[in-house]
Amino acid sequence: MLAGTTTYNAYRVVFNQARGPDHEGIALVPAQNENQGTGRVYHVTGDVGVGMNYDAKPAYRFSASKSYKSSYLEFQLPKTQLARFEEILRKHPPPHDPRVLTEASPDPPARDCSNWVDDVLAEAKTLV
Repeated sequence: MLAGTTTYNAYRVVFNQARGPDHEGIALVPAQNENQGTGRVYHVTGDVGVGMNYDAKPAYRFSASKSYKSSYLEFQLPKTQLARFEEILRKHPPPHDPRVLTEASPDPPARDCSNWVDDVLAEAKTLV
C-alpha cells in the first residue's frame, strides 16, 4: 500500500486457463496509482471437485501475467473499509463440489471461482 492511499479501485480480473472456463479473481489497486495493473489480488485456486482454497497476494502485477486476459472496474472501496472487505472475502467459502468428479454435467451446475467472485463483490458493494 502506498502512502496516501484513501481509495481502492476494485476490479474483477480474468485469466485464461489451459482447460476449462477462465479463472476469475478480485484485485484492489490504489486509485491514485497510474499503473492499475498491480495490486492486492484475492482468489480461490485449485479444483472444485476436491475443494478450492482461498488465496491472497498482497502485491501482484496481475496485468503482467502471461495468462492475464482482462479486468473490469466494479466499484471504489474506501481504505477505511479494507479490513471489512477482507472479512467478507474470508467468510465466503471456496467452492467445493465432489459431483464434478463423477458427473459430466452436474445439475445444478457446480459453483466455481466466478461464482465466488460474484458473491464476494455483491456483498462488498454494500460497503461503498
